[in-house]
Amino acid sequence: MACLGGVSLERGVPAAEIHEYIQETDNVVWVDVQDPGPAEASILEEEFGFHPLALEGATQSGQPRPKLDEYKGYLLLVTYAAIPGGPTRELWTAGVSLFVGRNYVVSIHRGHVPALEQAAMRWTAGGPRLRDGVGFLVYTVLDALMDSYLPLIEEIENEIGEIEIAMLGISDDQSVWRLLRLKRTLVELRRVLYPLREIFQVLLRRDHQFFLSNSEVYLREVSNRVLRMLDVLETEREMAAGALEASLTVSSNRLNRTMRTLAVITVSVAVVASVFGAYGMNFEVLPLAHSPWGFWVISLGTIASVVAAILLGRARGWW
Repeated sequence: MACLGGVSLERGVPAAEIHEYIQETDNVVWVDVQDPGPAEASILEEEFGFHPLALEGATQSGQPRPKLDEYKGYLLLVTYAAIPGGPTRELWTAGVSLFVGRNYVVSIHRGHVPALEQAAMRWTAGGPRLRDGVGFLVYTVLDALMDSYLPLIEEIENEIGEIEIAMLGISDDQSVWRLLRLKRTLVELRRVLYPLREIFQVLLRRDHQFFLSNSEVYLREVSNRVLRMLDVLETEREMAAGALEASLTVSSNRLNRTMRTLAVITVSVAVVASVFGAYGMNFEVLPLAHSPWGFWVISLGTIASVVAAILLGRARGWW
């Protein structure tokens, strides 16, 4: 896809004509490559002059750390996009490598990345901002990539709130498992977003030859968004840790109450067993053993003692 002179857009530019479009300094070219192979890598190396090692790292599958490398004539920005998944609120990411030149952007990724489609739609609807050159295109792509994380971050916050409310009723192993899963997702989110702070510090330098002077406004907007997202992630991480600690505390308190209840029951059973066990032995001298009312007196006395112990435990909050 190419922006011609900052005025009109043309989709489906043939690979053989890419070189001609790039030669016009007023044009801005965006080449999106999905699942590249050796043939695509060879074309990119020939048309754009990318270093073979840079292409090798961009075309191979893996989970590299987000980074920004500066080469002669272009930048290589490696970042991630969130991929919509199932209802488990787990993070699915796709690595996106962006080669940024004077008037072009080449995006390389594995699999389908919906965020890049959103970026293409926004760039198409850019209007007068298309005249801002490659800076506006980079902003559009990065802004769409960052937007892909927002639904997941919002869902995580809502789920933590649901778990906190549910803990007021019943705290079970399922809640603990959900909190641990959310903490793992938050750690992964921080891993792919935190390095962008340093990346934008480099991009916002005024000595970059690829961006116009007004491109700083676009890049700073994305940088501020990343910082806000990191602040939200830190807050959610603290919320998840607090909810997990509260859940474990609630479970511990309930276990203590259960143990106290079992202790009262054990004492009651021990009283009954000791009384009736003694009267079941072959002793000649036992209180009320030969009285016609002895059995009932001993039975009622034992029951009264057990009831008194239970009521005492209840009054003191033991169970």
